[in-house]
Amino acid sequence: GIWTQTTYIGHPWTFRKGRDDRQPTGEESVLLKYVPFRIIPTVPGAETAKHGSFNGPIVGIQRFTLKDVPDGFVLREGLSPVCYVEDSIMPEPPLTRTSEVDTSSNNNNNPWASVKPFSPTEMTDAIRWSCLQMQREDAANPGRGLTSAKRLLQYLRNICLHPDEPKYRKLRTGNRICMETIYNTGARGVLLALGFEEHLGYLEMGPGEGKTLSYERIKDVSDAMEAVSKSVNLIENGDDTNVHDRHVIQPEGADGFGRAGFGHADGMNI
Repeated sequence: GIWTQTTYIGHPWTFRKGRDDRQPTGEESVLLKYVPFRIIPTVPGAETAKHGSFNGPIVGIQRFTLKDVPDGFVLREGLSPVCYVEDSIMPEPPLTRTSEVDTSSNNNNNPWASVKPFSPTEMTDAIRWSCLQMQREDAANPGRGLTSAKRLLQYLRNICLHPDEPKYRKLRTGNRICMETIYNTGARGVLLALGFEEHLGYLEMGPGEGKTLSYERIKDVSDAMEAVSKSVNLIENGDDTNVHDRHVIQPEGADGFGRAGFGHADGMNI
């Protein structure tokens, strides 16, 4: 069924299994802990705002569905959640088949060592979400998301123009401009989706020194440029239905980060 509840920032909610006298009622029965700690800015195509009761102020909304985890599926790092959260605005990492998790690595210090690269569909979805996040950042703080998107386009363009130059595929995270416009914004999500990895203070995209990017990797970067360019156009001009209204009315409290915490029984997952 559908359950609607008005809540407040910082007010935690705990979802438990249905009552069963044969089951314990402590933490063992917890499916999900939900803590709303920021208002999600609203953007065209990912609306998160509505009028309050009796034409009151614009309020933020978040919709999600709790689902059973299908048999034979786990999280990408191999963990088995007690439930799965389906949220089109703030999606969780996708589930993957148990057979597709690489168990050849036994590195207990790095649970991500066994995670396989994104599939083409997952990469496209991650880039799309990251572009929406840059739009949210601009909606809440005009100019911020646009600056990030344009800076990201510059980096991606250099990679495509110089596929045999590794220096264009290496960003120093300690650089102030990189930190403010890429690392701490939705732009970083685009780079991570494209295969960038953090290593010794840098965001790097392989292959290493002296090697040229493959045609497939160059095409991925080019496709990402197209997605980011569309976001730049939306930020500057608005959507097709109202090109003269660049900034839609935001729900009260929207701050540009737009994350709400999903805490599974085994720990926070945000």
